Amino acid sequence: MEGRGVRRRRGTRGRRGDGAGYFIPTTKHHDGVTLWDAPGTDGRNTVARGPQQDLIGAFAEATRAAGLRFGVYYSGGLDWHFSDLPPIEHDGDPAPDDLAYAEYAHDHVIDLIDRYRPDILWGDIRWPDAGIAPGPKSLAHAFETFYARVPEGVVNDRWGESHWDFRTSEYVHGTAVEVGEAWENTRGIGLSFGHNRNETSEHLLSADEAVRLLVDVVSRGGNLLPNIGLEASGRIPELQRQTLEGLGEWNSRHGHAVFGARPEERLRASDEPWLRWTRTDDAVHAVIDQNGSVRLPDPDGLLDEQTARIGDTGVSAERVDGAILVDVADAATPVVISFRPLA
Repeated sequence: MEGRGVRRRRGTRGRRGDGAGYFIPTTKHHDGVTLWDAPGTDGRNTVARGPQQDLIGAFAEATRAAGLRFGVYYSGGLDWHFSDLPPIEHDGDPAPDDLAYAEYAHDHVIDLIDRYRPDILWGDIRWPDAGIAPGPKSLAHAFETFYARVPEGVVNDRWGESHWDFRTSEYVHGTAVEVGEAWENTRGIGLSFGHNRNETSEHLLSADEAVRLLVDVVSRGGNLLPNIGLEASGRIPELQRQTLEGLGEWNSRHGHAVFGARPEERLRASDEPWLRWTRTDDAVHAVIDQNGSVRLPDPDGLLDEQTARIGDTGVSAERVDGAILVDVADAATPVVISFRPLA
């Protein structure tokens, strides 16, 4: 399930004040099979075959029952069933750009909007060229319909260089799009977005690596959208489950430094040791992958060392030569040390 957070079925997570903020299942990936009875699919959907169920409707209901925002992923620029073109292996390879496909994809997006009122439209692989020019079945018309039905809705930046509300990066970090107030990093827990039976633990993020990725993205002002590659049965593969449960366990103890947090740009991150900073309304949080005696650079005296704590427990800290020394012996890493800011 994807959520593009979550690709072959992806599922996703974002951020809000107390945990995950949104979930985005794949509605149609490049194979052309839709996870609802989309118009014109002639049985190439999960209502007519397989589970014989409107999976998107079920996802929408469960997502909103959990208090999350609901989005939909749609592969607009690529459909291996509709086109006789070979699979795309490079960005410059041809994609289905004819008017018939553009109108087919347009009708799918309109149907998703009308049925499910998604909060997020998450497109991928751009939009077919024949559907770019203004008209009754154009991309512009799809966007106009979306904003009319969902005035607070947002769209990502993979529909083509036309319009977006937030930017996205994939797997890589620190790219030009990871700036401003609205960006999102997405990746699979492994090296694939779908379920890849050849992947082992060496190919997947460990729980600690997932924590560091989440904290790094949040410390730079972004959202994280991890992808879950489900098995054909809908089951989460065991190794992916272990990563997700480890991330969830860390969040249950230290989520106060991530959810609802923003960057603390006055303090510098480092990779040796690994250190990231975030800030909430009443605290600055140092997230560090180190145990024992920890040195936190604070050359401008921004933090009150006397308020240092890990969770609800105060810890001993002292200021020495432009830094705060904190004893975090026996603390599980990555550890969060919080301070009351002096400025």
